[in-house]
Amino acid sequence: MVKKLFLIALLLFTATAATYDEDRFQQVIDATDNAVLKKKLIEFRKNGIERPVDTSQYDKEALIDLSKTYVGSPHKMGGISKKGIDCSGFMMVIHGEFGVKLPHSAHEQARYGTIVPVKSQLQKGDMVFFYGSYATANFITHSGVYLGDGTFIHTSNSCGVVVTSMEDSYWKPLYLFGTRFSNPSTQ
Repeated sequence: MVKKLFLIALLLFTATAATYDEDRFQQVIDATDNAVLKKKLIEFRKNGIERPVDTSQYDKEALIDLSKTYVGSPHKMGGISKKGIDCSGFMMVIHGEFGVKLPHSAHEQARYGTIVPVKSQLQKGDMVFFYGSYATANFITHSGVYLGDGTFIHTSNSCGVVVTSMEDSYWKPLYLFGTRFSNPSTQ
């Protein structure tokens, strides 16, 4: 009897957790009135969201400090060093220093971590994602790290690595959602 109750409780917990994950991304979908954007978000979700990453070495404060050492580095499509780096390369390199392995694609990076559906819920160290910043087949085209106080650090095509306001007239309408990585030992 106890074993049966345990299994029922485990199934309910698993179903609730899965529903909660879907609810977070559904909030992102529901937040837009743009039918094309809504369709692209639904398509994006079909290929997986909230994929796990190893966060055993993750330290968001140290990640933010490291990211700031890149300020002024020039933009270079496909680049992964201070001599030239693109947005997803920047995210891949700085997170890689803390054991978080990400692909070199903003579109694919957005599949990792816990979805943060509402901009006001962002915390320092969260990744932020944008669409439509340049012509490509990928829906999600830009990534950065939220620094708090309404700013994020990213690699701009025109300025290189820079800190920008989330309310910037160019970036604000292109914002989609954030994702969060947490080190289990700091929770």
